[in-house]
Amino acid sequence: MIKPSLLIATIALATACSSTGSSEAVSVTSRTENTVGITEGQPMATADLGISGMTCEMMCGGMIKSALVKVPGVEKTEIVFHEGDKVGHAKVTYDPAKVDDTKFVETVQALADGQYKVESIAVVKQVKSEKQAECKPAGDSPGNGTCASLLPEVPMPSLVAMLLSLIRA
Repeated sequence: MIKPSLLIATIALATACSSTGSSEAVSVTSRTENTVGITEGQPMATADLGISGMTCEMMCGGMIKSALVKVPGVEKTEIVFHEGDKVGHAKVTYDPAKVDDTKFVETVQALADGQYKVESIAVVKQVKSEKQAECKPAGDSPGNGTCASLLPEVPMPSLVAMLLSLIRA
């Protein structure tokens, strides 16, 4: 015989991510895209999807994560959800040669009869670059620090040489 508390908990979990929205496809409110140059490796991209309609990280986030991981070209997915936030986040690392971020919007918004809506997308794409910016390490730990702009280096005249040439003239 099933205990009443176990039955209630099972029903609560099953209905926690039930449909409350419509199944109509809605456009994304905001989309940003940045490009970063790399010199080695396969260019990848990351998309940070701001998703409304999530009520929990375990059920809702798990459903979104498992659906996004199944999309061909996706390398990994991470769900970031904090109780009380109106928007949760799915961070997706993918191969831009195999999949476009519009597929992620379609995948998320098709779940749970349209309960989830992608409000925003922030995409960072890596591109092959012949020369990468020089990074200055912060402290003793490698990999931490700041990098200069990826703009090409332009030779600048020496300020001292310019001043000396003005004085001689």
